[in-house]
Amino acid sequence: MMNGWVLPFIIVVDLVTSLLILFAAYSRRVHALPTLCKIGLAALAFGFFGESSLNVKFILTGADILSDSFPFWLLQDFGTLIVVIYYFKSQSH
Repeated sequence: MMNGWVLPFIIVVDLVTSLLILFAAYSRRVHALPTLCKIGLAALAFGFFGESSLNVKFILTGADILSDSFPFWLLQDFGTLIVVIYYFKSQSH
């Protein structure tokens, strides 16, 4: 069983991560990245934000967050996959 501080900690980490990605999107270094990598970062940010929103809903209402929502973990996984593929592709040249 999880301790009472774990889920709020995960929510804060997810929100901070999504905000960091959002603010990093305005960086010149991110503007220089290929479009596919930008899509991966956007998917990651939306996935983290959506997942933390669902967790907040669970804390406030106790409602089942898995049955009636889009699986935001897919966005996180998809974004991570794109960024990792881009990284390894750029390292192999």
